[in-house]
Amino acid sequence: MACFHADFANGRTGSRAGELVVPVARMKQPRQNPAMRIEDWNGEIGGPRWWARVLSFTAVMGVLLGVLGPYGSYLNGGVVPRTLYWVGMTQLGTVMIGVQVPLLFRLAVRIGLPRLFSLVAAILLASVPIAAVSAVICRAVWGGIVARLTWIDWYSQAALTSAIIIGLWILLEFAIEARRKSEIAPSAPPASRMAEPSGPVLCLQMEDHYVRIHRRSGSTLELLPLHEAIGRFGGADGLQVHRSWWVSAQAVTGAERDARNWRLRLTNGLTVPVARNRVTEARTRGWIVEDA
Repeated sequence: MACFHADFANGRTGSRAGELVVPVARMKQPRQNPAMRIEDWNGEIGGPRWWARVLSFTAVMGVLLGVLGPYGSYLNGGVVPRTLYWVGMTQLGTVMIGVQVPLLFRLAVRIGLPRLFSLVAAILLASVPIAAVSAVICRAVWGGIVARLTWIDWYSQAALTSAIIIGLWILLEFAIEARRKSEIAPSAPPASRMAEPSGPVLCLQMEDHYVRIHRRSGSTLELLPLHEAIGRFGGADGLQVHRSWWVSAQAVTGAERDARNWRLRLTNGLTVPVARNRVTEARTRGWIVEDA
């Protein structure tokens, strides 16, 4: 009998109907899929919605494992305590792998290792602490029933379960993404018929894996992190006033206060939140004139 799994994949991507989506060049590299932006890990990965989806999926897998009783765990008491055990282990394993795999993957890619090799190596390394926790808990709960298992048994079962559930999670994410694209495709006009807005960039807004680029004549979406968008489209006169917003000085027309929070009014009618740690700099630039 062994313990749990864990899983890691990525969040969704996509655009709203009628919007022009311009992928960045590096997203067209061979074997790189926008639905697996592991190397950046600054979009939906690690965010509340991503964790909610992952933990919900692994809870369901935990129930399934509790009912099936793999690796001989069907011998360990009734279905209820066994299911509680597997659900608990899948949740713990999800947290461990969800934190470790992206970091290990990014490190491996940074030193030039192939992406598939890096992902497999990251899963194998992350399975070490999972196997250790699995062995400790199982021996404490079931004692002699699992005493014959060696550390090789614990590790191989943890790594196999992790790989299977991660694979199922990735397939599920791809299936959801494919369905979303098929739903929005009929209502979205062809990109070739849409005129891209021109003029100076007023502000940049992060939306999941995308960044919305606001200009006077409209907005477009590009598939890249906010910090890269700031480097490409932002000017020296601008300021990132919030984790999801960058604003150009020429776009600011004033500021308004809502309780303890400040918002900037822009020339295109948008109001942009100002993080509390950016209020002082915005006030220094004259964007926030006085406290209300």
